[in-house]
Amino acid sequence: MRKFSIIWITNSFALGITLPVINLMVLGKGATLSSLALFMGLYSAVIVGTEVPSGIFADRYGRKLIFILAKVFTITGSLLLVFGTSVTLIILAVIFLGLARSFSSGSCEALTIDWHIEENGIDSLHSITTRISVWETIGLSLGSLSAGFVTVGFERLGLGINRYTGNFILSIVLQMVVIWCTFSWITEPTRIPKETEKNSKSHTLFTDIRKNNMLISLLIVAFALGFVLSAVEKYWQPRLFQVTASDETASILLGVIAFIGFAGALGGSLAAGNLLKRYPGKIKKILILLRIFMALGLITLTTSTGPFSFILWYGGSYLMLGMGSVAEQTLLNRAIPSEKRASLLSVSSFSLQVGGLLSSLFAAFWFRIVSDGINSLWIISAAILVLSLIPLARTKMRK
Repeated sequence: MRKFSIIWITNSFALGITLPVINLMVLGKGATLSSLALFMGLYSAVIVGTEVPSGIFADRYGRKLIFILAKVFTITGSLLLVFGTSVTLIILAVIFLGLARSFSSGSCEALTIDWHIEENGIDSLHSITTRISVWETIGLSLGSLSAGFVTVGFERLGLGINRYTGNFILSIVLQMVVIWCTFSWITEPTRIPKETEKNSKSHTLFTDIRKNNMLISLLIVAFALGFVLSAVEKYWQPRLFQVTASDETASILLGVIAFIGFAGALGGSLAAGNLLKRYPGKIKKILILLRIFMALGLITLTTSTGPFSFILWYGGSYLMLGMGSVAEQTLLNRAIPSEKRASLLSVSSFSLQVGGLLSSLFAAFWFRIVSDGINSLWIISAAILVLSLIPLARTKMRK
């Protein structure tokens, strides 16, 4: 277990130190705000287009192999971004980074969960989903907090052409560490029996989804969550400036609020583990309540008139997000067969990405016709999240 925790935290930290500066890195390469939107649109399109195939490859050729391949894609994309000087190279960098995101999403989680189930049984599923959420959040939060210090440190040493080069160089080194640890420490769980494997190949992925009502309802919830997260993450910064009297104070609070969001998600993940352990037969009801509370927190966030209330409700929304995500992943992994785990986890991630993409398109249209677009967008997003829970509430859990 300790080996998996090291891999997850290191991998998330390597991602976290680049997340706050990747847009600035692309702008430093000569991109404009308009072309930056096109680059990020290409990144999202690559993820959406390869999310499901990458999961199928992971189930067919091995989760460990696909995860290592994702790290190679990350290193390649980062190198192109650091040393690329033309638009073509930046486009290639974005494509490789998008491939890295999609190939990594289902493979590492499936590898970890199947190993844990093999060692401890299916009844301990809530335990590993809690730990994965905690490991990932710790790595991302520490990486994001360190990003600025890494930038300043490398800039003072004069080691980078671009001031954000150091973040990507350090990320590349850490990705190499993750590859070595995965290759040396992790072994694939026992292969499924050949008879089961033969039967699983006779069904398409669509058939597996169509016959699983619980899975369909969870995919709908994932889509709605992607819509909500896209709406919040893109627009909480300008909303903060609206409710803060001083731009200087708002600028200082940006990093504080980002950290509070990570801390809320981490606290929620830890709290959910204990809650699900205490009420293992009520996971679906717990998930529904937590998502409703998250929607209410988002609506309350629109009523904030000062930075204190904004921070309070923002942190509370992410607390509910962390708790609900553990419950959702526990239900999801119970609803899918082991031999299709990476594929179906990728389908769930695909639903999340599509929800985020449609949220962006809707926001672009909404802001053209509404003056106070952020608040009304958040209210609409909260309503979509609550409505997505109706199919889940009507679905019976399979034992």
